[in-house]
Amino acid sequence: MNLKPLLFLPPLVVGVVGFVWMTSRPAPDMPTLPETALAVRVLTISSHPIASEAVGYGRVTAEHSWSAIAEVQGRMVEMPIDLDVGNIVEKGQVLFGMDRTDHELAHSKATANVASVQAQIAEMTRQEENTTKLRDVEQRILEVAQAEYDRVKSLLDRGAGSVAAVDGAQKALLAQQMSLTKTDNTLALFPAQKETLGATLALRQTELAEAERALSKTTILAPFRGRVARISGEPGQFVRVGDNLITLESTDAVEVVAELQPSAFGPLVFSLFNAETSPDVAPGIEIETSRFVDVLNEAGVTATVRLASNTEMQGWSAQIMRQRGSMDSETSAMGIVVRVSDPLVAHPVLHRPPLHVGSFVEVTFQTKPSGSSLSIPRNAVHMSDQGNPFVYVANDEDRLEMHDVQLGQVLKDQVIVTKGLSDGQRLVLGSPNPPVLGMKLAPLDLSASGDK
Repeated sequence: MNLKPLLFLPPLVVGVVGFVWMTSRPAPDMPTLPETALAVRVLTISSHPIASEAVGYGRVTAEHSWSAIAEVQGRMVEMPIDLDVGNIVEKGQVLFGMDRTDHELAHSKATANVASVQAQIAEMTRQEENTTKLRDVEQRILEVAQAEYDRVKSLLDRGAGSVAAVDGAQKALLAQQMSLTKTDNTLALFPAQKETLGATLALRQTELAEAERALSKTTILAPFRGRVARISGEPGQFVRVGDNLITLESTDAVEVVAELQPSAFGPLVFSLFNAETSPDVAPGIEIETSRFVDVLNEAGVTATVRLASNTEMQGWSAQIMRQRGSMDSETSAMGIVVRVSDPLVAHPVLHRPPLHVGSFVEVTFQTKPSGSSLSIPRNAVHMSDQGNPFVYVANDEDRLEMHDVQLGQVLKDQVIVTKGLSDGQRLVLGSPNPPVLGMKLAPLDLSASGDK
């Protein structure tokens, strides 16, 4: 009997027995590893009053700019040595002085002309007085001639006189009447002559005033305290009428035309239309655009100017002055003009330099805090692949959860949450790595320390 085909059975049996023995042994005791908790920063959120904000940008410009235009011609003979671009000049300081010789001669000539006409008026007044006295004499002579004529004629009527005597008396009477008439005519001409001389005097006085004005224009004074922005006059230069000599920019205040989109400024304006923030502005009331700035000021809207290159620096308080009234043709931005007083005053304690003309600045418009809303840091908001916003939250068991949220207005580094969160929840700041939902967390609450 051939047993060779059965030779594989013993090894097979040994293998099966060994497998059964190995699989039937009890499992060794393995230690259970504790669950690792991921350390995260959390912030306990709560509703609080929110101040609406809108941010615009613009360049600093001088509130007032003045250019000295030559109104008379002449050679420049006076100019301060330290007068140069960038220097500060005080109000009333002499900026330029021109040669006064020609203007002084014109002034002397005009003065002499006025004196000449005044002398003529005085002479005519004296002549009128003399002629008036002469008329009184002529009138008395006429009365004597009339009496003589009446006496001679009376004698002739009684037959005691002659016709020749009457004719002689009558001739003398007519001659005196003619002389008195000439004197009256002379007196009648004096008012017209005096009126002519009065008009001439007024003309000469106007010429004198022009000469005095031209003489005063030879010296140019600073109308206000300001910084020299441009200068073109030089000592010895011949200046013609209309030449621009210097441009000053006031230093008392500066203005900024803050450019911002209506979509960014709209939430701030709409927040004013409630009885809590502005009792005078209620829903349904129409506001004329000319009162736009008044409405902002009455509602307590503030403006703060900061250097755009350093937003951490404390800014300058600004006054809302006016609306530009037109939209920018390229950017469709609206412009609101704000005013900053004392821009050249530096504050070393605040590490704030002077605010110079030409600086690019950020202007923040802010309402008074009102209402009650939830706001969270913007860096705590994440976006899903579908573009929906969500946040991470640490639940009561310190495990990671994801909540879809609905966002509202953005306020700098904060954003308002209108749906998806409630008071008391702990918001996870940043992004857990890896973000596994349900994972154990070791939250570090920053609410107590105030560090966000």
